[in-house]
Amino acid sequence: MRHFILAILAVMTLTMTAQSSVPSARFHTNNKKAIELLQQATSYGVDRHTKLVLLQKALQKDDKFVEVYWEASRTWNSLDSTEKALAVLRSADTDGMPERTTTEIMIAELLMMTGRFDEAITTLKSIPGNEFMQHRTSLEKRCQTSLDLINNPVDFHPVNLEAVNTEMDDYFPSITADGKIFSTTVSDRNLNRQGQEDLYWSVNVDGKWQKSRPLNDLNTIGNEGSQSFSADGRYMFFVACDRKESDGGCDIYYSIRMGERWSLPINPGAPLNTTNWESNPVLSPAGNELFYVTNRDGQSDIWHCDVVIGEGGRLTFKNPRPLGSPVNTKKDEYAPFIHADNKTLYFASKGHPGLGQNDIFYSRRENGQWSKPKNIGYPINTSGDEMSFVVTAAGDKAYFASNKIEGGSRGYDIYEIDLPKPAKPQSMHCVYGKIIDAESHKPLSAFIEIFDTDGKTKIFESVSDKSDGSFTAFLPTEGIKGIDARKKGYLFYTDHINASTDSIIIALHPAIEGNSIVLNNLYFATNSAVIESRSYSDIQHLYEFLTQNAGVTIHIVGHTDNTGTNAINNQLSLDRANALKEALVRKGIKEERITTDGKGSSEPIDTNDTEEGRAKNRRVEIRINSNKAPIR
Repeated sequence: MRHFILAILAVMTLTMTAQSSVPSARFHTNNKKAIELLQQATSYGVDRHTKLVLLQKALQKDDKFVEVYWEASRTWNSLDSTEKALAVLRSADTDGMPERTTTEIMIAELLMMTGRFDEAITTLKSIPGNEFMQHRTSLEKRCQTSLDLINNPVDFHPVNLEAVNTEMDDYFPSITADGKIFSTTVSDRNLNRQGQEDLYWSVNVDGKWQKSRPLNDLNTIGNEGSQSFSADGRYMFFVACDRKESDGGCDIYYSIRMGERWSLPINPGAPLNTTNWESNPVLSPAGNELFYVTNRDGQSDIWHCDVVIGEGGRLTFKNPRPLGSPVNTKKDEYAPFIHADNKTLYFASKGHPGLGQNDIFYSRRENGQWSKPKNIGYPINTSGDEMSFVVTAAGDKAYFASNKIEGGSRGYDIYEIDLPKPAKPQSMHCVYGKIIDAESHKPLSAFIEIFDTDGKTKIFESVSDKSDGSFTAFLPTEGIKGIDARKKGYLFYTDHINASTDSIIIALHPAIEGNSIVLNNLYFATNSAVIESRSYSDIQHLYEFLTQNAGVTIHIVGHTDNTGTNAINNQLSLDRANALKEALVRKGIKEERITTDGKGSSEPIDTNDTEEGRAKNRRVEIRINSNKAPIR
């Protein structure tokens, strides 16, 4: 069984640059026995200690065989013996040795990897000639960037999440945006076992994390890991390798939460999963985009694809494509995390200027474009590998895995930190809700969506829980946003919401004759029947409802407050009802399916003595006249 998740950590932590690999074409020796020993040492399945013995024998055959020194240094480095790795390289940096410039660059790179940036710069500047000058200049620049980060540290006070962490290795943290559920990948490799990887989760009760426990609904005798929750905790994505239904070695799966249970894992197949490997999936809070990592172009890059939420919460994935520049580089990027604001992306990268290996960076999306990534700062980032960085909806706390903070004897643990101010995303507010049948009061699994004032920009989308109708939604802490809920067989719900709302119960009315709704996100210019563009969402959902239910006819009724004369108000309310009808007809709804009326101010639903009351009285109501093809 392939331990893919651990393999990522091992590769990122232990390997040096490609220049330290054994050349595939010409060796700097004519000694056939030395070449044979090197090839034996680098053949598949040879353990590292045996490799070192074979490499030493190769040097006894030819002590100027520089490729052997390079391979021995890489091997010592993989055993966390940095000083021995450096010593081997320095043995190859002597008079009469071939490829000294390459060796000296490798020494500088190893110094960078161990945080000795001043020494690395000195080594690079001491190299004579112009060989590899562009690469040397790039390395010097990276070292100077690292020193600048170290000389301008961010506040860093990590707290071990003792209840979440186990006696085993804990990594790949994931947290729901409301901070109520936490998940990790747990491996028993530090207990001298076989490296079994499983999914664990913990819940927050009265501000305290409970002891992590295996997520038995999803764990198997194989390996599961690299998991993430959707912002509302309704979905869990994870990676599993070498399963019968897999398209490649490692595929992305997802499961839908139903109360305290999880559905059977779903492999969505192509085009998301391929014959290559896919990992690190994370769903956007808007529910319409999945970020993940794949190597289908020969290196690890962040990709994204479109997502459509269907009935029952099933997901469809379309149009996979690389995220591109400026996020992706010519080197590897891993572990994307999109915040609940749907704008701030955190990820790990070797390609952007940092402290030597993988650092955490962040980029912000504005008008569909990603900003130039910024390093989150030292000492969050170190000369080692940092990855798997997640942030709460409030944007104040972040979580990551490390095996350095309290010493290697603990293995990997999860830590909590206060997020530095420059790296904070837009703060998001959690709204807890429930969707029920308006007549039976039974819970419903329905679509829930929050959108911006333009009516088109989706902020959040998910489905309510099948078992109890509950949902957790997110909206910015400032401004008024639109909210809607919809389910087949029911009239949709529409209203507006702001951060003063902590909880909401949405009652959906069956789509039967006599039932009605008010379009609370339908807006007109003052004293006019001209529909404003921000009404897009309500018009679109009404159009979709009528399209999906061809047997339904509706009656549109306009209402006003009591400002002005009855004659003016009656005409204005009718004009507004007709304006909505015309908008639907233009979209393709047959005119005979719609009747209209204007009631003026004759049927108020609130007082006309306050502006708030008058605003509620100015409304457009949709009533079902008939439903010749019942959909319940």
